[in-house]
Amino acid sequence: MHPFTRARLCRLVIGGLLAVPLLAGASQPLTLYEAERLALTDDPSVLRFQALAAAREEAAIAARRLPDPMVILELMDVPADSLRLDEDGMTQARIGVRQTFPRGQTRGLSGEREQALAGAEQARAGNAERAALRAVRRAYLELYFQRAALDVLEQSQPLFEDLLEVTEREFAAGRATQQDVLRAELELERLHDRVLDTRGRQSAAEGQLARWLGGDHALRPLAAEFPTLGLPADELQAHPLLMAEQAALRAGRKEVELARQGYRPQWSVEVAYGRPTASGGGMDAPDRLSAMVMFDLPLFTRQRQDRDLAASMHRRDAAEHAWLERQRELQMQLAQAEGRWRQLMAREQRYEQRLLPQALANAEAAEQAYRARTTDFAAYVRARLTELDTRLEALRIATDRRLEQLDLLYLMGEDA
Repeated sequence: MHPFTRARLCRLVIGGLLAVPLLAGASQPLTLYEAERLALTDDPSVLRFQALAAAREEAAIAARRLPDPMVILELMDVPADSLRLDEDGMTQARIGVRQTFPRGQTRGLSGEREQALAGAEQARAGNAERAALRAVRRAYLELYFQRAALDVLEQSQPLFEDLLEVTEREFAAGRATQQDVLRAELELERLHDRVLDTRGRQSAAEGQLARWLGGDHALRPLAAEFPTLGLPADELQAHPLLMAEQAALRAGRKEVELARQGYRPQWSVEVAYGRPTASGGGMDAPDRLSAMVMFDLPLFTRQRQDRDLAASMHRRDAAEHAWLERQRELQMQLAQAEGRWRQLMAREQRYEQRLLPQALANAEAAEQAYRARTTDFAAYVRARLTELDTRLEALRIATDRRLEQLDLLYLMGEDA
């Protein structure tokens, strides 16, 4: 065998062996837990807020530190007529250091404000995680519904095909009319159209789920039964959006305290060493040391400090109003979602216990009556369509009830 052919054959064999576990993994059913894990891994919406929180924490550390000292280089008392440094004994070269101390408790309060804002960003990251979890669960449930609905429609196709065959035989025997045959053909074509429409909706649902999972995970089969969801906890006040607003309110209060520091002076301390630049003349001038303390006098506060304080109070009040508004909004969403959830739960139980068995019994009775020629063809078709629509409606209600439960889990958290 040619060396090139042998190497190529080895690569094909190795590639085939490696593809076996990959294909086996692709055929495994995609569980809701796996979909959640894939969606939350490196989710950019969560990572963005986490990065902002980390930035605020770093800023909080920096805000608590003193400003950098300032180095002073100075030439003093240089003669204006000659600009010579060695001519006058009063001319000095000075070097010094100046350190500024911010007003009052500005440093500590600034750090606390940044820390509160970091908490707000971290809470927003928690909300982004909850929102992403709800979104991927909704996409998973919608895909589950479309595939289950497609199964129901495809399972119904043989029944309507048999119905058409029976009607054609009855028509050939003179026991059915041409209208009965046309009606059977029409209902079968309508069923085919519903199958095509559901396949299109399934493709759209797969695309929505693939937005969160990536790759070909959305094309994998799903579990046979509805996924199990956790029960909602009773912790609306612990919702990340409320916690973010509370953190913003704490930052607003710290900002008011910071504005109050504007009425206090800012201090600066300077220490310098000076040395004469002139030499000779029989008399050496000594080197000089100097120290200086500077502070400002906030005496006229009406147009600056008072305005800054009033502005910070308004921002604090706005943050408090935002917290109250967010709380009312979440409470309204909770009341609506809980009401819909309870209603759908009652309807789901009603369909399971009464409507589905009644629809099936009605269809079977209509079929027996039609074969016994005690009822007409139209009644039999209506019974079959009613059974099909009842099964699809029961599936839709069961899905919608779980979608409402997802909203409750997003609002109230999940009971561990």
